[in-house]
Amino acid sequence: MGLLLPSAAIFVVFCLLVWWKGGAARGYAVCLLLGAVLGVGIMKTTGARLAKIQDAYAGKEVALTAEVESTGRAYTAGRVSAVLMVEKVDGEAVRFRMECASLPKCEAGGRIRGRFSLDVPDATQRLDDYADGIVLSAEYLSGMLRLGPSESFRARTARLQAALSRTLRKGMAENTGGVLAAMVVGDRRHLTTTLRSAYRGAGLAHVLVVSGMHVSILCGDILSTLLPYEWEQSYRRRRRRAVFRSLLAFLLMGVTGFTPSVCRAAVAVWVGALGVWLYGPPDTLTSLAVAGIVMTAGNSYAVCDIGFELSFAAVVGTVAGGVCIRRARDAWYRQFWKNAKNPVKRPWYFKLPERLWGLAESICISFCASVATFPVLVLRGLSVSIYAVASSVAVLWLIQPMMLLGLGTAFAGLVPALAPLYGVLSAASAALTGLLDRWAVWISAKPGAGIYFDTAYAAIVCLVLILLCWLAFHWRVRLRVAGPCILLAAAVSIGLGNALSRDVVHIDLVGSANAPAVVVTQNDTAVVLFRGGASAQNAVENQLARRGVQTVELVADLRTNPKTACTLEAERTLLAAEMAVNTAQKLRCTPALVEMLRTRNGCLVRLTVGNRQFAVVNGTVELAKQVTVQWLLASPAKPDAVQYKNVLALRSYDWMDNRKELAASISLRRHGGLKTE
Repeated sequence: MGLLLPSAAIFVVFCLLVWWKGGAARGYAVCLLLGAVLGVGIMKTTGARLAKIQDAYAGKEVALTAEVESTGRAYTAGRVSAVLMVEKVDGEAVRFRMECASLPKCEAGGRIRGRFSLDVPDATQRLDDYADGIVLSAEYLSGMLRLGPSESFRARTARLQAALSRTLRKGMAENTGGVLAAMVVGDRRHLTTTLRSAYRGAGLAHVLVVSGMHVSILCGDILSTLLPYEWEQSYRRRRRRAVFRSLLAFLLMGVTGFTPSVCRAAVAVWVGALGVWLYGPPDTLTSLAVAGIVMTAGNSYAVCDIGFELSFAAVVGTVAGGVCIRRARDAWYRQFWKNAKNPVKRPWYFKLPERLWGLAESICISFCASVATFPVLVLRGLSVSIYAVASSVAVLWLIQPMMLLGLGTAFAGLVPALAPLYGVLSAASAALTGLLDRWAVWISAKPGAGIYFDTAYAAIVCLVLILLCWLAFHWRVRLRVAGPCILLAAAVSIGLGNALSRDVVHIDLVGSANAPAVVVTQNDTAVVLFRGGASAQNAVENQLARRGVQTVELVADLRTNPKTACTLEAERTLLAAEMAVNTAQKLRCTPALVEMLRTRNGCLVRLTVGNRQFAVVNGTVELAKQVTVQWLLASPAKPDAVQYKNVLALRSYDWMDNRKELAASISLRRHGGLKTE
């Protein structure tokens, strides 16, 4: 609510300025105001629906029947994480989506019955869950029954996706098959953490997520290869082409399990096809806007999805890049023919071969798309890679044949008679995927593969760069002057931001409200203090990805009697359950000095960062001598849940700053500065 009113005031002032300009701008102002009113109405409707379901079932143990929409890897053998579409609760017919972090093994597309404990999603993942339509989180209790396959359309597509993934990965190495399955059919369960980090560091994380890029490749490039340009010479042939594009988009939706990113791109393709049938010119931005309206009509939280924001930003950047390269090429041709009679006066660059324009187009579009997505990444607190543009251009030629060969391999594997063809396609796709893997691993090992920016600094830099671009456009500054100046300003800003964030120690609380994990990061290294379950481990991995961590030096499991093992990958592990009672261990890591003391019913960890000391308490700790620290790392949601009065010397500890606001993150700078978020 604190940000809603100022944002609304700024929006109203902007609409009034547009109205004051007069002319056609007044129509735009009216459309903006009507859209804002409609958005507020949808937001209120979505909030009321979520509140009704949560008030009815949150905090209760119920018996329910549900359809398994999708499954993922869990951190316990024989179990999976799953997204469930609930059909009945205690015999009453209802319909809502929930997520279970640990469930007895089952297949997507099946129906199950059992007892679950329901609760509101964790605060760190709440908006992301709401964006995916997930209303509640669930913990499995007992009575698991598998009721057989569901006959719904989504269940059938889920089973098709699983079958294609199995045939695609058959006979391949784990890394190769995992990457190809994620890229072609959207099955990311078989990607290793190391490979995810490598692709993220190389700026190729978008390749592993089936999105608008894959839809454009399938419905654009591949279709253009199969259908020659002559097909667009009449409206009848353009209509047939539009139908083919729509069918291919629907096919990709079914193969990938109707993921939100693919659905957004498919809706844009359908809107473009409708425009062709109505004799209208193609308009990418209009198609994108309609797709956004359709995706948010039933769930206003869809705009909080990072994939939603990146998709729209990337499309806008791609369109801008295409316009820039077309204008440059047209100007080049005009100058070329103007000086054709006197070749001596032609500059050297006019002698470049025509085929280099294809490379220039790829570089320009990749650069503009990266520039457009950069503000989204840094403002959402994610790490970025300085190699994103270079990697995209270097491996762009691999994506189309990999998708074509991957789809051919997946479908050929379903037909036993096509076994020889399947072998050839599988070998070819595996070879290309292996080449892409080696590139990602090589690039991610270079300095600058993961850069994290302070959110406030990133916001200021993005606003300044946008202002510079607007001034250059308003004053009609030549591109040859404005482009290098803006690039230089961006490079200086990124370099300064990297220097300011260098050696800063971040301490984050993630996971459950009762027992959050502590993630301590410095540059690309981290230390994890773990005291939760499967959901906490997933939250830790997400936080490590956000910070751009390449190496986890230490994972300290503070649980004295763990029900499930912690499977986080690290150079060293420290398990409280394996320590003798009343013993201590001290380990020096890059972010902090870690001291763990094991007692009979719990343990105490003291972190030393510079001249500041932090305490983490798990279980019941009784000490003969109290410990003095400045900060107690307790849950920001329930700081009083930790019993520390007989352990720590000070009598009051709060996860609060001077404004008495709850904090979930602390940043310690080299010169002693401290910042809470």
